[in-house]
Amino acid sequence: MLFLHELATNAAKYGALSVTNGRVNMNWSDETHGQLRVRWTETGGPKVQEPTRTGFGGRIIERLIGQQSRKASFDWREEGLVCEITLPV
Repeated sequence: MLFLHELATNAAKYGALSVTNGRVNMNWSDETHGQLRVRWTETGGPKVQEPTRTGFGGRIIERLIGQQSRKASFDWREEGLVCEITLPV
């Protein structure tokens, strides 16, 4: 699950994990029809703005997700990134 590494790296550089009080919450749930949903939520970090371009890590995540019939959504909330990824199991 290389995409988790990329999310953690970006959080450490720019997001919630780049500050002392920042937090990441990750949870997952079994979905019906052989799907697993992973939710990554950052809080307590610097104010977030949606990027104007996709960086190297973002491109890696998009390629990994697209290659394996996965779905990803990125919600760039002011208080932190929320990313949901759906995986076949």
